[in-house]
Amino acid sequence: MAQRVPTLLAVIVLAAVGLRSCVATAQIQRILALSAAGASDELKHAVEDKGYRVTLDDGWTAEFWFVKRLKTTTKEVPGALYPGLANAEFVGVVNLPKGMTDFRGQAIPAGAYTLRYQLLPQDGDHMGVSTYPDFLLAIPVTGDPNPDRSYLFKKLAALSAKSTGMNHPAVIALDSAGEPGSIVQGPQNLTVFTVAVATSGDATEKLGIVVKGTATQ
Repeated sequence: MAQRVPTLLAVIVLAAVGLRSCVATAQIQRILALSAAGASDELKHAVEDKGYRVTLDDGWTAEFWFVKRLKTTTKEVPGALYPGLANAEFVGVVNLPKGMTDFRGQAIPAGAYTLRYQLLPQDGDHMGVSTYPDFLLAIPVTGDPNPDRSYLFKKLAALSAKSTGMNHPAVIALDSAGEPGSIVQGPQNLTVFTVAVATSGDATEKLGIVVKGTATQ
């Protein structure tokens, strides 16, 4: 019986962390300032001087530059992971050398995109799509040059839909955050990149960004 204890302990530990495991072959590197084609001077000045290059085991790569300070507030939003963020808030810029598949399975072509936070509408079309209602909407940088601008949902969704050429915006899911600078694979085969971003309250907000994986329905 004693020989079976380590196996049992391993099962208990995996259950305690929600079946998340590190993606051993994935890499995160710090990179130089945003210089993606089409990015406005306003975008370049709004983000940090250094970004992150995320490389997964299949060779897929994304480059992220996050806003220097997230504007956060204290409010209650039932079910939200990041209630301190406002709808349409500018979070950063991502450059996709090989494109990506968004959370709905839509193809986002290679290029650079702004990322803006949006709570998923709680209606019949969206219920059960994701465990959490928090998303980043991707917009081509040429169509969103001013990070300080805000948008109502219909306008934001229309701008984001230009990323895919479809009727639906390009959605990148947010998940629960892990350790900053980590890439883990959790339930439903979602690969999550965690980063810590400075906030307006002289603190940091950990964001868990789904870089690989799609909705189950």
